[in-house]
Amino acid sequence: MAKRIDLDKTGLVEIRGKGLILNVTTDDQERILIRAESEEGGYRIRIKVHEDDPGIITYTLGEVLGGPNLSIVK
Repeated sequence: MAKRIDLDKTGLVEIRGKGLILNVTTDDQERILIRAESEEGGYRIRIKVHEDDPGIITYTLGEVLGGPNLSIVK
């Protein structure tokens, strides 16, 4: 598995597919940052570990949100 992602000259990669947009950037400490959003807007984005390979994180769209919602995760 790769230890680095070589980003293009703009320092940004945008991945689009199945209603999701993932923006991949790096910060000043060379950490990889991923911002996920839905193309249509208003959908809950589920982030979880892949069932077969715990080294893979998956992003999927869930149900449509009914309005502003805040939940605290411990």
